[in-house]
Amino acid sequence: MPLVNAILDMELLGAIIFGAMFLGLLLAFILIIYMTIATPFLSKRLDSIIFNAEWFTDFELGFYSTWPFSMMKTLYYMYFISFPIFSRRKRFKNVPQLNVPLSIIITSKFYIFLHLLTLFICLISIFVGAYVYFFYDSPPS
Repeated sequence: MPLVNAILDMELLGAIIFGAMFLGLLLAFILIIYMTIATPFLSKRLDSIIFNAEWFTDFELGFYSTWPFSMMKTLYYMYFISFPIFSRRKRFKNVPQLNVPLSIIITSKFYIFLHLLTLFICLISIFVGAYVYFFYDSPPS
């Protein structure tokens, strides 16, 4: 149990940095799996309605059709499903009302919440790391 003993013997600042980094990596892993699973489902349901030349340029239609970039298209869909009022102000002005099940709306909002949580954890890690680098004086040993 040397890892557990090392974590228990850590100072508070070290524990915060370690916890934030571990939680950030765990959330990033969960987000990647979540997006990989959601991409085929949302693409199958919404590509015929939204993914056309009316709302995307020719370059974007080709760009978002390939594998890693299709996940960005899924992010557009999740944002559109979660916040339709904001989405219709800019890009998707004339999109018809979508009949999306409540489960997809909830999972889309949950994904956006996880993204914001990951951003918050990354910001905490950056600020604590900057504090440690510039201002923290280690105790004498």
